[in-house]
Amino acid sequence: EIITFQIEPDEENNQLTSLFYGHPLADELFGAPFSIYLTPGLVRHHKSDVQDPFFEYVLAMKLYYSFNWPIAWRFGCGEGLSYASEISYIEAEDMKDKGFTPSNLMNYLDLSLDLNLGELFRTKSLEDLWLGYYIHHRSGMFETSALFGNIKGGSNYNCIYLQYHF
Repeated sequence: EIITFQIEPDEENNQLTSLFYGHPLADELFGAPFSIYLTPGLVRHHKSDVQDPFFEYVLAMKLYYSFNWPIAWRFGCGEGLSYASEISYIEAEDMKDKGFTPSNLMNYLDLSLDLNLGELFRTKSLEDLWLGYYIHHRSGMFETSALFGNIKGGSNYNCIYLQYHF
């Protein structure tokens, strides 16, 4: 649903800020042009009227597929694990509605689309800078994983980011 922008806004305006590091592992996958990265991340969920601030820790693998149209773009897909030091308000409400007990450890997914700012602005000094949109998703994997407590539900955040390649 979130991929097709059937989004339910969070009336409490819960927000997060994240910092990820991408360690390159491969430039191709089975001969196809997929870049693969190990991406550990630190996520800070901000204080709101319904929750105190807390941290989330992510460890994921992320694949990027690059293409030109008419400038450089990348589509990314990441999967891994997410451990939240507290249960977010969004997840607690989602689980309560379904009768599940929330889990601090959940599956992590992200889908992203970004464009190269150096090519967009035709500026060599920006060629390693990307602007993107991504979905930050924590999930119990539809009751299929005992590791996550056999729960269905989680949380989604729509995010905008800058990524720089050092």
